[in-house]
Amino acid sequence: MNYSLIKQLIDLAEEYEQSAGKGTGDLKDFVRWLREGDAPETVRTTDHYSDDHIPGLISKLLVYMHRYAKLYFKRALANRPIQSLDEFGYMVSLLQYGPMNKTGLIHQNIQEKPTGMEIINRLIKLGFIEETPDPGDKRSKLIQVSDMGQMMMGELFADMDKISKLILGDLLPSEQYRLLEMLERLHCYHKPIFRDDLQQLDDLLDKNSTDLA
Repeated sequence: MNYSLIKQLIDLAEEYEQSAGKGTGDLKDFVRWLREGDAPETVRTTDHYSDDHIPGLISKLLVYMHRYAKLYFKRALANRPIQSLDEFGYMVSLLQYGPMNKTGLIHQNIQEKPTGMEIINRLIKLGFIEETPDPGDKRSKLIQVSDMGQMMMGELFADMDKISKLILGDLLPSEQYRLLEMLERLHCYHKPIFRDDLQQLDDLLDKNSTDLA
Protein backbone atom coordinates (compact mmCIF):
# COMPACT_ATOMS: atom_id res chain seq x y z
CA MET A 1 0.00 0.00 0.00
CA ASN A 2 1.24 3.50 -0.89
CA TYR A 3 1.18 5.74 2.20
CA SER A 4 2.56 8.87 0.48
CA LEU A 5 -0.83 10.65 0.54
CA ILE A 6 -1.31 9.90 4.24
CA LYS A 7 2.18 11.26 4.98
CA GLN A 8 1.37 14.45 3.05
CA LEU A 9 -1.84 14.91 5.02
CA ILE A 10 0.03 14.43 8.30
CA ASP A 11 2.57 17.09 7.26
CA LEU A 12 -0.26 19.46 6.32
CA ALA A 13 -2.07 18.83 9.59
CA GLU A 14 1.11 19.64 11.52
CA GLU A 15 1.59 22.83 9.51
CA TYR A 16 -2.06 23.76 10.15
CA GLU A 17 -1.78 23.21 13.91
CA GLN A 18 1.38 25.32 14.10
CA SER A 19 -0.32 28.24 12.33
CA ALA A 20 -1.07 31.01 14.81
CA GLY A 21 -4.66 30.76 15.95
CA LYS A 22 -5.60 28.14 13.32
CA GLY A 23 -5.12 24.88 15.18
CA THR A 24 -8.78 24.56 16.23
CA GLY A 25 -9.03 20.84 15.56
CA ASP A 26 -12.08 21.42 13.37
CA LEU A 27 -12.00 19.41 10.12
CA LYS A 28 -14.00 21.98 8.16
CA ASP A 29 -11.60 24.73 9.23
CA PHE A 30 -8.66 22.56 8.17
CA VAL A 31 -10.17 22.01 4.71
CA ARG A 32 -10.87 25.74 4.37
CA TRP A 33 -7.27 26.45 5.35
CA LEU A 34 -6.07 24.10 2.59
CA ARG A 35 -8.27 25.71 -0.03
CA GLU A 36 -7.80 29.36 0.89
CA GLY A 37 -4.19 29.29 2.03
CA ASP A 38 -4.32 30.94 5.45
CA ALA A 39 -0.85 29.71 6.44
CA PRO A 40 1.12 32.66 7.88
CA GLU A 41 4.12 31.68 5.76
CA THR A 42 2.20 32.83 2.67
CA VAL A 43 3.41 36.33 1.92
CA ARG A 44 1.89 38.52 -0.76
CA THR A 45 4.48 40.11 -3.02
CA THR A 46 2.11 41.62 -5.58
CA ASP A 47 0.44 44.34 -3.52
CA HIS A 48 2.44 47.03 -5.33
CA TYR A 49 1.11 46.00 -8.78
CA SER A 50 -1.97 47.61 -10.25
CA ASP A 51 -4.89 45.43 -11.29
CA ASP A 52 -4.25 46.28 -14.94
CA HIS A 53 -0.74 44.81 -14.78
CA ILE A 54 -1.54 41.53 -13.07
CA PRO A 55 -2.94 39.57 -16.08
CA GLY A 56 0.13 40.38 -18.17
CA LEU A 57 2.50 39.52 -15.34
CA ILE A 58 0.79 36.19 -14.72
CA SER A 59 0.98 35.32 -18.42
CA LYS A 60 4.65 36.25 -18.53
CA LEU A 61 5.48 34.19 -15.44
CA LEU A 62 3.60 31.17 -16.81
CA VAL A 63 5.75 31.41 -19.95
CA TYR A 64 8.87 31.61 -17.78
CA MET A 65 7.80 28.54 -15.80
CA HIS A 66 7.30 26.62 -19.04
CA ARG A 67 10.81 27.57 -20.13
CA TYR A 68 12.31 26.56 -16.79
CA ALA A 69 10.55 23.21 -17.02
CA LYS A 70 11.74 22.62 -20.59
CA LEU A 71 15.32 23.41 -19.57
CA TYR A 72 15.24 21.05 -16.58
CA PHE A 73 13.67 18.22 -18.57
CA LYS A 74 16.13 18.78 -21.43
CA ARG A 75 19.05 18.31 -19.04
CA ALA A 76 17.42 15.25 -17.48
CA LEU A 77 16.90 13.74 -20.95
CA ALA A 78 20.47 14.34 -22.11
CA ASN A 79 21.89 11.21 -23.79
CA ARG A 80 18.45 9.59 -23.68
CA PRO A 81 16.49 8.44 -26.76
CA ILE A 82 13.57 10.67 -25.72
CA GLN A 83 14.58 14.18 -26.71
CA SER A 84 11.85 16.49 -25.46
CA LEU A 85 9.25 17.09 -22.80
CA ASP A 86 6.59 16.73 -25.50
CA GLU A 87 7.72 13.22 -26.41
CA PHE A 88 7.76 12.27 -22.74
CA GLY A 89 4.25 13.69 -22.34
CA TYR A 90 2.92 11.60 -25.24
CA MET A 91 4.37 8.45 -23.71
CA VAL A 92 2.88 9.27 -20.29
CA SER A 93 -0.55 9.86 -21.85
CA LEU A 94 -0.51 6.44 -23.50
CA LEU A 95 0.62 4.76 -20.30
CA GLN A 96 -2.03 6.55 -18.28
CA TYR A 97 -5.03 6.30 -20.61
CA GLY A 98 -4.17 3.25 -22.71
CA PRO A 99 -4.37 2.80 -26.49
CA MET A 100 -5.98 5.64 -28.46
CA ASN A 101 -5.97 7.00 -31.98
CA LYS A 102 -3.44 9.58 -33.09
CA THR A 103 -5.87 12.49 -33.07
CA GLY A 104 -6.99 11.67 -29.54
CA LEU A 105 -3.39 11.55 -28.34
CA ILE A 106 -2.60 14.90 -29.96
CA HIS A 107 -5.66 16.53 -28.37
CA GLN A 108 -4.77 15.00 -25.02
CA ASN A 109 -1.43 16.82 -25.16
CA ILE A 110 -2.88 20.15 -26.35
CA GLN A 111 -0.95 20.43 -29.61
CA GLU A 112 -1.72 21.13 -33.23
CA LYS A 113 -1.96 18.15 -35.56
CA PRO A 114 1.21 18.68 -37.68
CA THR A 115 3.41 18.97 -34.58
CA GLY A 116 1.72 16.02 -32.93
CA MET A 117 2.12 13.80 -35.97
CA GLU A 118 5.86 14.53 -36.07
CA ILE A 119 6.19 13.45 -32.44
CA ILE A 120 4.13 10.29 -32.95
CA ASN A 121 6.02 9.28 -36.10
CA ARG A 122 9.36 9.73 -34.34
CA LEU A 123 8.24 7.61 -31.37
CA ILE A 124 7.01 4.90 -33.76
CA LYS A 125 10.33 5.01 -35.62
CA LEU A 126 12.19 4.61 -32.34
CA GLY A 127 10.05 1.61 -31.48
CA PHE A 128 8.61 3.13 -28.29
CA ILE A 129 5.02 3.11 -29.50
CA GLU A 130 3.32 0.77 -31.94
CA GLU A 131 0.18 0.69 -34.05
CA THR A 132 -2.51 -1.93 -33.51
CA PRO A 133 -5.89 -2.54 -35.20
CA ASP A 134 -8.85 -0.77 -33.61
CA PRO A 135 -11.26 -3.52 -32.49
CA GLY A 136 -14.16 -1.09 -32.84
CA ASP A 137 -13.28 0.11 -36.34
CA LYS A 138 -11.32 -2.09 -38.73
CA ARG A 139 -10.47 0.94 -40.89
CA SER A 140 -8.65 2.66 -38.04
CA LYS A 141 -5.59 1.97 -35.94
CA LEU A 142 -4.75 2.63 -32.31
CA ILE A 143 -1.33 3.40 -30.91
CA GLN A 144 0.06 2.08 -27.65
CA VAL A 145 3.34 1.91 -25.74
CA SER A 146 5.50 -1.00 -26.86
CA ASP A 147 7.39 -3.31 -24.50
CA MET A 148 10.58 -1.43 -25.32
CA GLY A 149 8.81 1.85 -24.59
CA GLN A 150 7.67 0.64 -21.18
CA MET A 151 11.21 -0.36 -20.27
CA MET A 152 12.56 3.00 -21.39
CA MET A 153 9.93 4.93 -19.43
CA GLY A 154 10.60 2.85 -16.33
CA GLU A 155 14.19 4.08 -16.43
CA LEU A 156 13.11 7.70 -16.80
CA PHE A 157 10.42 8.04 -14.16
CA ALA A 158 12.78 8.45 -11.20
CA ASP A 159 14.59 11.36 -12.86
CA MET A 160 11.31 12.92 -14.01
CA ASP A 161 9.94 12.77 -10.48
CA LYS A 162 12.98 14.69 -9.22
CA ILE A 163 12.52 17.33 -11.90
CA SER A 164 8.84 17.71 -11.04
CA LYS A 165 9.76 18.38 -7.41
CA LEU A 166 12.45 20.86 -8.51
CA ILE A 167 9.91 22.81 -10.56
CA LEU A 168 7.71 23.26 -7.48
CA GLY A 169 10.60 25.01 -5.78
CA ASP A 170 9.96 26.02 -2.16
CA LEU A 171 6.15 25.94 -2.30
CA LEU A 172 4.57 24.56 0.83
CA PRO A 173 2.28 21.53 0.48
CA SER A 174 -0.78 23.73 1.03
CA GLU A 175 0.44 26.11 -1.68
CA GLN A 176 0.96 23.22 -4.06
CA TYR A 177 -2.65 22.15 -3.57
CA ARG A 178 -3.92 25.66 -4.27
CA LEU A 179 -1.74 25.98 -7.36
CA LEU A 180 -2.98 22.63 -8.65
CA GLU A 181 -6.59 23.67 -8.11
CA MET A 182 -6.13 26.93 -10.03
CA LEU A 183 -4.22 25.33 -12.90
CA GLU A 184 -6.88 22.61 -13.25
CA ARG A 185 -9.54 25.30 -13.37
CA LEU A 186 -7.69 27.17 -16.11
CA HIS A 187 -7.14 23.93 -18.01
CA CYS A 188 -10.87 23.14 -17.95
CA TYR A 189 -11.61 26.66 -19.17
CA HIS A 190 -9.15 26.63 -22.07
CA LYS A 191 -9.45 23.05 -23.34
CA PRO A 192 -12.82 23.54 -25.11
CA ILE A 193 -11.47 26.72 -26.70
CA PHE A 194 -8.42 24.85 -27.99
CA ARG A 195 -10.65 22.26 -29.64
CA ASP A 196 -12.85 24.89 -31.33
CA ASP A 197 -10.75 26.09 -34.25
CA LEU A 198 -13.55 28.36 -35.51
CA GLN A 199 -13.41 30.85 -32.66
CA GLN A 200 -11.63 34.13 -33.29
CA LEU A 201 -9.44 35.85 -30.72
CA ASP A 202 -11.69 38.92 -30.46
CA ASP A 203 -14.72 36.69 -29.84
CA LEU A 204 -12.86 34.86 -27.07
CA LEU A 205 -11.82 38.12 -25.43
CA ASP A 206 -15.38 39.46 -25.61
CA LYS A 207 -16.73 36.26 -24.05
CA ASN A 208 -14.10 36.38 -21.32
CA SER A 209 -14.99 40.00 -20.50
CA THR A 210 -18.68 39.07 -20.29
CA ASP A 211 -18.00 36.08 -18.02
CA LEU A 212 -15.99 38.23 -15.61
CA ALA A 213 -18.49 41.11 -15.56
